[in-house]
Amino acid sequence: MTHIFNQSRQAALFLAGLGTSLGGLYTLFPQWAVENLNQLTYVVDNTIFIQHWGFMVLMLGCSFFIAMVRSTWIKPLFCIALIEKLFFISLVLSNANQSFVDGFWLSMVMDSIICAYIAAYLWFCRATADLTS
Repeated sequence: MTHIFNQSRQAALFLAGLGTSLGGLYTLFPQWAVENLNQLTYVVDNTIFIQHWGFMVLMLGCSFFIAMVRSTWIKPLFCIALIEKLFFISLVLSNANQSFVDGFWLSMVMDSIICAYIAAYLWFCRATADLTS
């Protein structure tokens, strides 16, 4: 099983990086992103918070790309990403009965898939002294 994860790691890092980096749209186009991606009313007073959040998610996404060439980044990145993405999933699920969550389901599904891959990767590769090989 470890062999499968090592073979799919580059593709998984690329896809996770691409999907996660899309959060950068909130930095560049906060009104468009909030209204079109999350189906929420844009409140100009929240612009700095929205742009900061978008930039933080963009940085996590870029870290997946860096990990493609810096294998020493994989284990710490996977641990940080797993915590961040599981927290996002818990926020969406704990607010599932609220109408403002409607625009977050697709992101939650993407993060769930990424979390499943990361958890399986860390689990099956745990016996390997170096998870980056």
